[in-house]
Amino acid sequence: MDHPSPSLRPSRRHVIGVSLEDYYHVGAFQPLVEPGHWSRFESRLSHATASALALLDEVGAQATFFTLGWVAEHMPDLVRSVIARGHDVANAGFSHTGVRQLDRKGLEGELRRGHDAIAAATGRAPRGVRIPDFVRTRDRWAFDVVADLGYDYDASFRPLGREPLPAPLSRYPFTWQRGERHLRVFPVPTLSLGGWLLPVGGGAWLRQLPAPLVRHALARWEGSPLSLYFQAWELDREQPRLTAVSRLSRWRHYGHLDRAALRLREAMRERSFTSYERFLDLAPIPVTAATRAVVAPPPVAVTTRPRHGVTVVVPCFNEEESLPFLFNTLASVRKDLADEYDVSFLFVNDGSRDQTGALLEHLAHTLPGSRVVHHPGNRGIAHAIRTGIEASRDELTCSIDADCTYDPHQLSLLLPALRRGAAMVTASPYHPAGRVRHVPEWRLVLSRTLSRLYTRTLGTGLHTYTSCFRAYRRSAIVGLPQSHGGFLGIAEMLVRTVLAGERVDEVPATLEVRLIGHSKLKILRVIRGHLGLLWQLRRWPDRRRDPGSPNLSSATVPQ
Repeated sequence: MDHPSPSLRPSRRHVIGVSLEDYYHVGAFQPLVEPGHWSRFESRLSHATASALALLDEVGAQATFFTLGWVAEHMPDLVRSVIARGHDVANAGFSHTGVRQLDRKGLEGELRRGHDAIAAATGRAPRGVRIPDFVRTRDRWAFDVVADLGYDYDASFRPLGREPLPAPLSRYPFTWQRGERHLRVFPVPTLSLGGWLLPVGGGAWLRQLPAPLVRHALARWEGSPLSLYFQAWELDREQPRLTAVSRLSRWRHYGHLDRAALRLREAMRERSFTSYERFLDLAPIPVTAATRAVVAPPPVAVTTRPRHGVTVVVPCFNEEESLPFLFNTLASVRKDLADEYDVSFLFVNDGSRDQTGALLEHLAHTLPGSRVVHHPGNRGIAHAIRTGIEASRDELTCSIDADCTYDPHQLSLLLPALRRGAAMVTASPYHPAGRVRHVPEWRLVLSRTLSRLYTRTLGTGLHTYTSCFRAYRRSAIVGLPQSHGGFLGIAEMLVRTVLAGERVDEVPATLEVRLIGHSKLKILRVIRGHLGLLWQLRRWPDRRRDPGSPNLSSATVPQ
């Protein structure tokens, strides 16, 4: 059996760390949530941090907040408020990238960037490290990197399973020696069950393991420094739910969030907890920025050119959960397109039964020039888009999905094709140059099969007929008849544009799985509807046209 290392003096005091990260930062969501998209999510970190600080105050504990550099860079006031409340701040890297996704150089870069962001926000150099998603026995080379960077302690080690613990690794705090450097390492507490090590010191383990088992395991650590941890987001039960993640990830992240505060409160009330710096008697190291002469850049000539007015129609039906993400994304789109386009947004609340309408009216003020139109009842997505097109004040009009399954930034690909004379431009993930990410295979088979059937019936060269992500020349669309109002009406709109002799272009695009909320698609009903529409097309006049005709359809690839 392992015993406490003599390199650290036993103490009745224990240590606790808080991961200062938001719900969308976590490693379990990384396959779906790119760091470049973090700013689009509704941030709940201020609320979660307030709950963490209140809990620590309640039990009289001081903690070390292991802070992502991204958080320090984007929310420096929040990080400073943690220090003002008497806690310490340490380094969790910059972008929540774990050691198993990095080599030595990559880990060093992550820690350096996190260090610089924290030092800039707080004026202090962080003294310790916790690497996201923890370090296993096979990853122990990471301690060399941490020691070489001059850190005093590390709280990243989490033994698990039957993996061996070669010296100096231990279940208990130990010292990692690297030349003249001595790195103090605080492992996550574990329980040994028949030779298997089970983490019990924080996260999903602390929340979801049986309470008697957790109490028993923590009690056995009396007399040595117990190193507990929790993530700030674990105290936020109202955080948005990402519905696209796997069942395992949902279990790890959302399982028994209601227990987190209760379990932590019980563990901390029975013991005295402090921060790692105070446990090790480490004084803060102030950082002084080097004084540099600031040379004003030469004036840049500003050329004013007329911008094209664009209205973006956003149909919304029961989208209460996803609206904060949507509005953050659209603010970025408006900024990115500002050089060439004067973008305004028209939101169509299609008879929502939740708080979508009220939230749209509230959030619309954050996007200048936005308008909200309300349907008294649900008429379907196609009618909602038609309502928006007819209410548009711009000849260049677009429609996008409220769930952002097509990144709205891809409008920059559609609009040039529209300006070249097309009546409609559709995003096409099934184009040879298009992409699909994380969408269920059954849905891809269904969509591609329907597209092939439409192509055979119409004789066009298009690859996608059912995408709502489109750009329109308003004058070519408003006079078209519309029989269907749901997802079927999306295909009908394109078909009628083709049969009217107008040019329809498609641009390769990327389709992704919906992250927040649930799809409104009724699969069997939609299949029956499309088959019915295809049957009707057989009786419509001029249903087949020459695929090479320039006024019919053309697939364009941006250069």
